[in-house]
Amino acid sequence: MATREQQLEVVEQFFGGPRELDRLSLMSDDVEWWNGLGKFPGAPGQTVFRGKEEIGAQVLGRAPAPTPPNGRRVDRYDLATVSFDDVVTIDDGPYVFRQHTYRATTMGGRPYENVYGFLFRFADDGLIDRIWEHWGTLQAWETLFQGPLALTDVDEVLQTTPSVRKRLDLERPVPREVIQECMDIAVHAPNGSNQQPYRFVFVDDPDTRGELAGIYRAAMSDFVNRPRTEAPEDNVDRSSAQQQRIAESVYFLAEHLQEVPVLCVPFVAGRTDGNGPGAQADRTDTFWQASRWGSVIPTLWSLMLALRSRGLGSAWTTLTLVREREVAELLGMPYDQWMQAGLFPVAYTKGLDFRITPRRPATEVMAWNHP
Repeated sequence: MATREQQLEVVEQFFGGPRELDRLSLMSDDVEWWNGLGKFPGAPGQTVFRGKEEIGAQVLGRAPAPTPPNGRRVDRYDLATVSFDDVVTIDDGPYVFRQHTYRATTMGGRPYENVYGFLFRFADDGLIDRIWEHWGTLQAWETLFQGPLALTDVDEVLQTTPSVRKRLDLERPVPREVIQECMDIAVHAPNGSNQQPYRFVFVDDPDTRGELAGIYRAAMSDFVNRPRTEAPEDNVDRSSAQQQRIAESVYFLAEHLQEVPVLCVPFVAGRTDGNGPGAQADRTDTFWQASRWGSVIPTLWSLMLALRSRGLGSAWTTLTLVREREVAELLGMPYDQWMQAGLFPVAYTKGLDFRITPRRPATEVMAWNHP
């Protein structure tokens, strides 16, 4: 049976030995490793790994990392950057427990820090035959397997995705690959007959952004100075503090729209306003409108949620639809074949601490079986 000193030396070698040391040589052939994550991409749902081959491939990362279903790559540690701090070691008979703070940089360049606790059990031959690993699994999952997500709680994302205007970061560039990743998520939204009859045009050219901003401000002037009627939308009470804040935010965006890093204009095929060619000219009733808009709006909302989860924000604006033809001509999309759903500013947000959006309780807007 191994002595206390030998067991402690094995544990020290397991963590602090040279990189060329084969850690599997410190384990028995039928070793078991318990890991509480349960979300290893190569073994989803598995928390116990048995035998050197499985532990080497799945836990120690010797096998190529499979691509997770969400398409993002596993961001493994750069082993050359690993350090162990605050080390505490306790031994009792065949058991050795070690706790430490693990610090490293991932291959993607992100800092990683987590507290780990390992309980080792030794066989009579001095080799490790059982490992229990305790760690901050959520932190590890978000950093290593989830990609650069700012938020991962679905309920939080759904309740804290507001229209962002004044808190858009106008100075921080938005990489095209981030937009691409968000759209890769958004296109999975439901749409009519799964035809995806939409196109999203993202504008990052400064001159084109400036022209869009000019159209937006002209459309705002048209809207503000429109003839008033008895319709509810012409008689909104703007006197409350909340409405005053919204108005201030809207005018801020109008003034700075050309500075927003990316402007998005979504299009949906066909028209429901009578301006389309041929049979489309007659398809203006509620059925055709719901069908058309229902094939682009879910994708728009999924895009806004994907942006929010990555630390970006947007606002659903429709003022440019007052001058829809001008936008169509500027972007080169045939007006009579494509409807626009609005214009959406896209930028990183100043901070992520958005509170839950104030809304009426669900009980006031829902009913069962009849209104």
